[in-house]
Amino acid sequence: MSEPSRRMHLGLTIWPTGFHPAAWRIPGSRSDGNSNPALLQQAARTAERGVFDFFFIGDRLVGLTASQFAAPNEVLRPEALTLAANIAGVTERIGLITTINTTYSDPYNVARATATIDHLSRGRVGLNIVTGKNVEAARNFGREQHWDNARRYDWATEYIQVLRLLWDSWEDDARVADPATGQFVDPERVHRIDFQGEFFSVAGPLNVERPVQGQLPIVNAGASERSRELGAEYSDLRFTNSSRLGLADARAYYADLKGRLAQHGREPSEQLIIPGMAVYVAETESAAREAYSTLQGLLETGTAGRAQLSDVLGTDLAAARGDAPLDDVVELAGLPPEASQLVASARELYGHERVTVAEVTAALVRGGLFKEVVGSPTKVADVLEEWFSTGAADGFMIFPPRVPHGVEAFVDLVVPELQRRGLHHREYAGTTLRDHLGLRRPRNRFTAAAATAAVPE
Repeated sequence: MSEPSRRMHLGLTIWPTGFHPAAWRIPGSRSDGNSNPALLQQAARTAERGVFDFFFIGDRLVGLTASQFAAPNEVLRPEALTLAANIAGVTERIGLITTINTTYSDPYNVARATATIDHLSRGRVGLNIVTGKNVEAARNFGREQHWDNARRYDWATEYIQVLRLLWDSWEDDARVADPATGQFVDPERVHRIDFQGEFFSVAGPLNVERPVQGQLPIVNAGASERSRELGAEYSDLRFTNSSRLGLADARAYYADLKGRLAQHGREPSEQLIIPGMAVYVAETESAAREAYSTLQGLLETGTAGRAQLSDVLGTDLAAARGDAPLDDVVELAGLPPEASQLVASARELYGHERVTVAEVTAALVRGGLFKEVVGSPTKVADVLEEWFSTGAADGFMIFPPRVPHGVEAFVDLVVPELQRRGLHHREYAGTTLRDHLGLRRPRNRFTAAAATAAVPE
């Protein structure tokens, strides 16, 4: 096999009770994952053992008990910056991408906190920018209403501009610490930013030295036009749910995101496209499918899930028994393409032809989030390799259905297979998150401006 020209980037996203909402109900699983330091630290160290590029920490500012059946991890959630600092202290090489909601935070505080964590971790932090979708958050921050999409993205754009200026407000050699003269800092190399925008007025400078990475890698997600444009201008990594679109449409999505970079003076290699994948893996196909079926059988889909299936199939299934084979209650021949694809996907995931109404309902409800892959290490690696090698992804955010079991299964079973194929590295080549992502360390803008000014005309 010829040596591949590029390596697959892998990130682990931590949903402490498991990505599958029923995972905490399985014997041996934990329900306290969001506040259990041992479990969170173990997951990060396991991902580091698998030479993952980064450990991704999502965040949410509200906890709604109504979400407990569909998304228990959205009811309880550890604060992301705090968790990133904790994980930095128990790991050595893996990158740490932490989330900040720009709509409900201040860029000076965030620039200061993230620069600090970057120093404490020796350059391993990235920042995931979200604008927030929960309207309930507004009342937690003294606002009458949650802003619309346009205002949130206008705000986020200025926010990122302030962050980048603040991180650069100290040049790399500003702390001279000269024992002979007693001079600690060269004031000519510490800069006010004097930012005046529509939303922010920030003088600066920061009171933390420039981050180890110079600029923290920026991450964003979202499929809206504003999200795509924000990412094209500022993001080093785009996290997507394009895996749910199918391979052909995911390739088109990938091409669209890459194609937007040129208008901002950027090369396609300067931004990584990382879709999410929910992976159910075991040593054998049958064991993986059994684990998948067990979790799906515990999923509370309710009347909303059945109504959703009825809409897709064009048949009222409200009175149908859950354990009835679907082909006993619906004429499958002649179904529209979306419905046929759903049935085919459910058969593939469960591993049998006569899928039941309940099974297809569960597959529909969960499949709307990210592509699910169920099978042996070889099967999982085959899927990831196809997506990676045919222009749909630069790597993947792995969503383990159970924590820590699913993390360990992926690292112990799939990672060796990817390494055998030459798709995943066996050791870290660098020390910072920028190194892991293949991103250069940017020059300080104030240093560059001074150098340009010093050149005679």
